[in-house]
Amino acid sequence: MEKHQSIISYLLTLLLLLILLKIIGIIHIHNLELLGYVFIFFGLSYVFNSFGNSRKEVLFTSTVIFLVGLVLFIISNFEIQQLSKLIIPSSLMIIGIGLLMTYIDGDQLTFVFILSLLFIAAGIIITITHGEITFRSFISSFIGITAKYWPVLLIFAGVFLLFRKGNA
Repeated sequence: MEKHQSIISYLLTLLLLLILLKIIGIIHIHNLELLGYVFIFFGLSYVFNSFGNSRKEVLFTSTVIFLVGLVLFIISNFEIQQLSKLIIPSSLMIIGIGLLMTYIDGDQLTFVFILSLLFIAAGIIITITHGEITFRSFISSFIGITAKYWPVLLIFAGVFLLFRKGNA
């Protein structure tokens, strides 16, 4: 229970810092992107705490929350012509990665591994055949986002280090 409370307190601290940086004008983010950051931090924190503790449901759910946060971040920062082309492949890949995390964490059932690979492969195939993302546009956008949001990356790193120090 103590870990849960510290995750929530760090999450609230992160949220308050992001809102403060937004109000001051240091960062310019939309509410959807802010929600993405919250999901990323919350999901990553619970992945970190549930991995290796035989809590597969929590691991799967927190992996999904983390990856949904990444999708929200992508939607907020990339120019996506048709959002519908992102939803189905990302949903398939999110489910696949969540299943892969549960496979890596414990019993290593072959069925779970094969199912995870099928979900991931289906998402990749749909992205390649119907998507609009190219490697060049991805790298260009990644560099631009990193240059624009370096304060947020520093805050994430600081909060993560605080969280690790509190668990040591």
